[in-house]
Amino acid sequence: MRKRGEPSFEASKVASDRTPPIFPADTTTGTSCLTSRISPLETAAASSDAPPNANITGAIDCVYESPLTAAIRADLPDNVRALLAAGADPAGIKLSYLSDYSVRFIRGRDAKTDASSFAMCPPRESILAVAAAKGIRHQTQPLTTAELDERHSGFPRFWTEPNLPGQRFRSTKALTALEVAAACGQEQMFDKIRDAGADESAWTEIQPSSESVEDEPSSQEANSSSLSTSSPVHEAITAGNRAMLHKLLHQCHYSPNYRPLAAAPTLSLPPISHALACCDPDDPKIRECIIELRDHPDLDHHLRSAIFEVHPLHFAVARHSAALLSWLALPLSSAGSTALGQTLLHIASLPLTSESIDQNNPDVVRSIHCARTLDRAWLPHARPSPLHLQPRPPSRLNPVRPRARTPLTPTEQEAQLDTLRALVDAGIDVRAQDVDGNTALHYLAVTLNVDPCAMQLLRDMDTGEEVYHHALNREGLSPRALWESRSL
Repeated sequence: MRKRGEPSFEASKVASDRTPPIFPADTTTGTSCLTSRISPLETAAASSDAPPNANITGAIDCVYESPLTAAIRADLPDNVRALLAAGADPAGIKLSYLSDYSVRFIRGRDAKTDASSFAMCPPRESILAVAAAKGIRHQTQPLTTAELDERHSGFPRFWTEPNLPGQRFRSTKALTALEVAAACGQEQMFDKIRDAGADESAWTEIQPSSESVEDEPSSQEANSSSLSTSSPVHEAITAGNRAMLHKLLHQCHYSPNYRPLAAAPTLSLPPISHALACCDPDDPKIRECIIELRDHPDLDHHLRSAIFEVHPLHFAVARHSAALLSWLALPLSSAGSTALGQTLLHIASLPLTSESIDQNNPDVVRSIHCARTLDRAWLPHARPSPLHLQPRPPSRLNPVRPRARTPLTPTEQEAQLDTLRALVDAGIDVRAQDVDGNTALHYLAVTLNVDPCAMQLLRDMDTGEEVYHHALNREGLSPRALWESRSL
């Protein structure tokens, strides 16, 4: 039986009740809150032992919710107004909950620290100290040698760390009330929450694009906007709501270039990259949002993600859509290389996942450690890194199950070939080698059921044949050696 003062969902349930607008007389006991109700005019005079902030839930409750955010999601503006009048925190979430959620995204966190269950994590300062001991003194500093070495033992995505932060955490996403309102397209509620004094300082600032940005707020500077792993702009884009996005950019003067550097450094994508990587750019609503961003006079079209320095075009190329590249109308030569040394040709040539290579070929397994996928659900290994590096001997209870092979389909072959043609026409350098010494030809050579025409296309480029025969990766293997080692 729940003790007095412990969190419950009842206040949120009542806040989202469509009986307009009525609230619990007591949100802490849980005995009369569903039957004893007061009007919005009476809410401000409610008893002090029933504050509207009494039932904000967090990770331990498996859901981040408050009476305020519940009312927003339920499209009940009168309830939102009454809650704010009664003194509801316009943040819509406890700062400690936001901090706890974002701790799970800190770069350099110890894999032995449980960041996937519903228990509270260690304090932010403790996790940052662990990262600093690993040489990560600033969250957006360049990749360390240890981080690069860890990538060689797994199959991480090209655009982020080996374990996608928050991927294994089964709770809902921690969002502020402003972000929830933006995600739901609730413009009037958004205004009411802003007028109530909700923090938005991080989202309206102009962030420098240099690597020397201040990525970690002090304890005195920490606020809900800087500790959120998202932003209203990102949430509006995810929802495909151009009207809300326009309001945020032009009426509220939110930055079209905001990246959540302090809260989610390895996932700090600028809005346009978020639209290309985390949404479906073929969706007409998402395209409208991209147009809204593209038309903004302050948009930095070439702003990269932090740490991995991924250009928007790298994300677009990863989708193997020549039509998307043409529609974006950005000069392909402007993309350059990522922090891993990968050009657009590399990205277009990467295997989609580890299931797209021959994992029984030791030369391939030693050489290839990078996936093209943008799918956040894909798991490169069963355990959090670096725990996956510790071998577990197979047994009857723990057998080693081989992953399914997923060779390219004819449609996927054609899409890749069309993308490569666009890059070849743009003169992207086929000689470029990434941090593993691999060229685009190395990656094509190991992809299951790759179209031989794709290989030949790159070999026919200037110096392409020389690269095919003589460019050696860190394992001393050329594209030709990998191609000829394939199981036919």
